[in-house]
Amino acid sequence: MALAMFLVAGLVVSCSKSEKEEQPTDDPVTAALPGTYSGWTLGSNAYAPYIPSEGDKLTIELTNAAGTLCNLTYVSDTWGTAVLKDVSVVKNDTAYLFSKPITATIRQDHSAWDFSAPVDSVAMPNRNPQGGGVTIKNYPIVLTKGYMSTALDKWQVDFTAYLVPRSEHTMSMSFRNGSIPTAN
Repeated sequence: MALAMFLVAGLVVSCSKSEKEEQPTDDPVTAALPGTYSGWTLGSNAYAPYIPSEGDKLTIELTNAAGTLCNLTYVSDTWGTAVLKDVSVVKNDTAYLFSKPITATIRQDHSAWDFSAPVDSVAMPNRNPQGGGVTIKNYPIVLTKGYMSTALDKWQVDFTAYLVPRSEHTMSMSFRNGSIPTAN
């Protein structure tokens, strides 16, 4: 009889432990966050500090049950298409914060960038004024920072694309809510 009680108690503890392990310990991202958001992008580089792009989109897809990881798919006719996988999502009182900390350093001979972790890529259109055509080329891209308000009405997601290592040429892109601001 004592052995039977001991086995039943062990089974109850075992079931309770399994249920607790399946429950997320962090505050999960709500089901409202996934979706596609339209806005505009402020692009800039060393040669042009203000290159706006209208009608761009960002799709957020949660990739784990706890809601702490997501894929971000950015689509822009001007800047191209990028899928950033396994981006961390943390919710605070006012916003969802996106992060995927990766640093880049240029090699001494300027032959390439070295990254602190594997990077995603952006399929960026290259417009050749002399040739008149558009070609698509893949470049490394990293998420530098990002947030979306818990009301899902304000956001800013910043990326850096690493274009030409020999000249340390990079492109910064900041996807934002709303439309391109008009000059006053």
